[in-house]
Amino acid sequence: MMNTLLEQTMNTQRNIASFLLRFTQDLWQDEDGEPRVQWRGHINHVQGEEEATFTDLAEALAFIQKQLTELTLNAIPQGVKMEQEKVLKESFKLWEQFASSYSTMMFDAMERTIQQSQAIKDQMDEAVKQAMQGWQMPTASPSEDSSEMIELLKGLQKQIADLTKKVEKLEKTVAQQSNK
Repeated sequence: MMNTLLEQTMNTQRNIASFLLRFTQDLWQDEDGEPRVQWRGHINHVQGEEEATFTDLAEALAFIQKQLTELTLNAIPQGVKMEQEKVLKESFKLWEQFASSYSTMMFDAMERTIQQSQAIKDQMDEAVKQAMQGWQMPTASPSEDSSEMIELLKGLQKQIADLTKKVEKLEKTVAQQSNK
């Protein structure tokens, strides 16, 4: 009789579990100037009210596994202890498969992130290089009079000083207007 009850429950019941994962990436440089990255996450069980935060994907997987185990246990009639164990064993096969591919998946994701970061760095380096080419000063040959170059630099220096004064004056004006 118990087996028939379990079979009826298993044949007619379908449970759905959905999870919403949100990842946040923090990028910074440590005191040595080395780039650092940290991923944080938030997971919600859509059909329930359970949620958790995590910094390691293994924590999110443990949360999912706990929710699915509870869903499985709640779906099986309480009086069928031996059948519960069989169903749970079958359910855990999914986690065994996932655990075997987890490290490969994480390594691949990190490798793609590193490649993308390097590509962005390379693009930025190239943009800076191109921008700096437009600002390169011509060098005087030994036969040319360098006093003309010095006069040009002095003129540029004066213009920069004048512009700095104007910017400071504008900043004061804006600050005074925003305080009113």
